[in-house]
Amino acid sequence: MFNLLMTVGLALAAPGAAAESTVTFRTADGCTIEAVFAAPAKDSYILVNTHGLGSNRSEWLPLQAAAGERKYGYLSLDLRGHGGSKACGGRSANYRKFTRADWAAASRDIEAAALWLQEQGYAPGRLVYCGASIGANLSLKAAAEGTVKPAGLILLSPGLDYAGVQSLPYIRSGMLIAAAPTDQHAWKSSLRLRDAAKEKKFLCDFLDGGLGHGSGMFRKPGFIKALLDWTSGR
Repeated sequence: MFNLLMTVGLALAAPGAAAESTVTFRTADGCTIEAVFAAPAKDSYILVNTHGLGSNRSEWLPLQAAAGERKYGYLSLDLRGHGGSKACGGRSANYRKFTRADWAAASRDIEAAALWLQEQGYAPGRLVYCGASIGANLSLKAAAEGTVKPAGLILLSPGLDYAGVQSLPYIRSGMLIAAAPTDQHAWKSSLRLRDAAKEKKFLCDFLDGGLGHGSGMFRKPGFIKALLDWTSGR
């Protein structure tokens, strides 16, 4: 079972936002994942946020602040080999040394996050997986292969293939895809994913992110609001 190992410290968020704690949990293959968690108001959604390659959970700070104002919860994790998640199976993990198999296994980090939330009493129907760049592909993979099925997915700058992690085989209903036209690989990939979803008659929405890649699109005025407005319609 994926058990909570420890909760370290309690940080006060901005005025009006939820209190935030640092938590750790274990994946099926023995990685220790560190994340920050803020509880939602009753019956509100929880965003399970997964960053891009070489980044960490801090890239979600703008979204977390806006989510807190709406009383949404969030669990923003450091993927294995990133940030505070540097141990797997008793060995150190560094994303710079990852193979394609290592990246494929990283979807288990998201599954472990969802299982931890389930152990805390949060139903899968209140979870929205939100991923940026390779985190978007991993979120799709986790939703398809994991036992926890989220209410929806927010995919920021997904690619058809990042480090061997594909997206097209895992598309499903209930997706919001966002990309910037200046980010050509992600833009073309996102349009392909949208069209494939339509072919399968899946519910899929598309958002023009303006400029930037992944969480870089947060700079576009109204972009974060649009993401949260979509979430509220789940």
